[in-house]
Amino acid sequence: MSRRGGTGLRATRKPVVVVAGEDSTDRKCLRILLEAFCPSMAGRIVEINDAVRLRQAGDAALAARVDSLANKVRARAAREDAEVACVFVHEDFDACDSDHFPIVRDRVQRALDQRFGNAHYTLAVWEIEAWLLLFPGALHSLVSGWKVPKQLQGKDTGRLNDPKRVLKTQLGKARAYRETDAPDVIEKAVDLGAHTAPLGTNRSWDLLRGDVQTCCAQHLGSR
Repeated sequence: MSRRGGTGLRATRKPVVVVAGEDSTDRKCLRILLEAFCPSMAGRIVEINDAVRLRQAGDAALAARVDSLANKVRARAAREDAEVACVFVHEDFDACDSDHFPIVRDRVQRALDQRFGNAHYTLAVWEIEAWLLLFPGALHSLVSGWKVPKQLQGKDTGRLNDPKRVLKTQLGKARAYRETDAPDVIEKAVDLGAHTAPLGTNRSWDLLRGDVQTCCAQHLGSR
């Protein structure tokens, strides 16, 4: 792979979008959202199964981990006999949104930019569960007994402390939220068309949408 994107492989298939992240649940959520925001990605998304952790790495370790990721992306593309259109890397910020968030995100994004020309770092604040709280209708549609309290609706969900705990304790007594519910909630939000009109705000959600639009327009195009 070159230092600025592309694999150097002779492509016989349409370019693929490679998704990497902390675990399979997060990757599944990301896959659903990528295809929803950019239908051209349908059938083109492939995953790297190994957990990727970049946020807390020191400078030398970060560079090494990004190089390792690039090798895995190259190998994954080779399995598909395809070029890489874009790479999306997800991690949780594990903290509320703050002035520190763009510093952390930009540091990792710069490291990715040095190795790729087409990688997008998706750093979710606090975590993907904060995105789920943007879609109270989807949560209710998935489990009829779930209801997001009024005082939590229409808010900046990136400012909520520990949104996973919020989901586990404040949706009602129908049953407890489980982390593996996240993809199903995202799927419901897409089915309802709610993913284009979230009830509230979240900076990391907006950044993801912008990155998807960039990949869709600049790296996929009509290919």
